[in-house]
Amino acid sequence: MTARRVLVTGASGFLGEAVRHSLEAAGAEPVATDARPAPGVRAVDVCDPDQLDAVLDGVDAVVHLAAMGVSDQGLVAGADADPARAVRVNVEGFVHVVQAAARHGVRRVVWSSSTTVYGPAAGYGPAPIDEAAPLRPTTAYGVTKAACEHMGAVLSARLGLPVVSLRLPMVYGPDRWYGGSQKPLVDLTEALRTGGPATVQAWAGDADWIHVADAADALAQLALGDAAQPAYHVVGHRGGLAELAGALVTAAGAPASAVVETVPGGAPDIPAIDDAALRRDTGFTPRFPDAASGAASYLTPERTTS
Repeated sequence: MTARRVLVTGASGFLGEAVRHSLEAAGAEPVATDARPAPGVRAVDVCDPDQLDAVLDGVDAVVHLAAMGVSDQGLVAGADADPARAVRVNVEGFVHVVQAAARHGVRRVVWSSSTTVYGPAAGYGPAPIDEAAPLRPTTAYGVTKAACEHMGAVLSARLGLPVVSLRLPMVYGPDRWYGGSQKPLVDLTEALRTGGPATVQAWAGDADWIHVADAADALAQLALGDAAQPAYHVVGHRGGLAELAGALVTAAGAPASAVVETVPGGAPDIPAIDDAALRRDTGFTPRFPDAASGAASYLTPERTTS
């Protein structure tokens, strides 16, 4: 039986590389594309319909991850720094990908949305929210993701093509090179790898987290399956950055040179999410359901996505 071919945009990125490995583990053939060419990755501008047409023949599904980033600032800060470019890449690129997929008879498009589509937690109540909660983004990045959610519904209905978003919380894991909201964790990881000293300040407030390998598995399951809901949440565990940093130090053998200073608050002001729908529709179960297991994965030499 021929393996299903799945186009992956943003395939050179932190999440993109993990998605490629999850697809391969599931018996699929990833077709890797990115704005930045790399070994095994074809250079494709998602805003160029001709370039998209050149890579979509014979593709069964698309996992669309491409988004605008600036250096090591992270996606949210990068979009706030250059909102016009963020709209072009994140929104216009999304539209071109969906339209191109429809032209080539692709079965479905799955893409990486974000919990930044939601507003301040106080506006939602104390219980974790489901996917029907209203979108109230407060950042340029969140606005681009919310725009894609709305455009996805319109294009899906017009083109007869399922368009499914996965609203990702904080994505962490080995090989994350850019800081953004996780800069203390990235700095601490580098110090533990090199044996150098590190003192990092990490917030204690609660947030939802997903290990990059679990996020990749969820995207692969949605791409290869037939779950029909237009948007899904996914969660590995909930806690503070300080908890994850402390677990990382413990997993490294608690070297005296690594110090985690806990500071109050600091977590993204986003409501807690409920991912019962994804677990029900796909059977998804995270491989890293707590901070301790996620932190331990940083120190294993083999890929956690294999």
